Amino acid sequence: MFKDKHGNNIEELEGFCNGDGCDVTVYQDVDLCVPITVEPYVNLHNAEVECIDEPYIVTNPNWAKGRNGTCRFNLAQKLCIMIPIEFKAKATSGPTSVICGEISDEGCPTGCDDENEPGRKSPFNFYIKGRKID
Repeated sequence: MFKDKHGNNIEELEGFCNGDGCDVTVYQDVDLCVPITVEPYVNLHNAEVECIDEPYIVTNPNWAKGRNGTCRFNLAQKLCIMIPIEFKAKATSGPTSVICGEISDEGCPTGCDDENEPGRKSPFNFYIKGRKID
């Protein structure tokens, strides 16, 4: 059954055509396909360093004997290093292709609407500037 622009059933198309054309609604199932490319990248910002405790000497018994008039030792310092790292990704799409399905005068199926129920949580976690978005 075909419908006019107001949703009324049209039995015969001839009776609903005027000089400007005919108002008819048809539906077609299509599968759209688009390649998606995700490019992750990292922004590394300046590190901040803070000394913890005092520096200390690390001994090595093999170095106790000076050779060629030299003395060797290791000096160690415990540090706290804060390295701000920003993980990001850029998504781009390629050319869209379409696979045409059946054409009909019946309405579109409503199977996809089940996923958009009010109160239904997304299976994905979304973050903006490090904060989770519900």
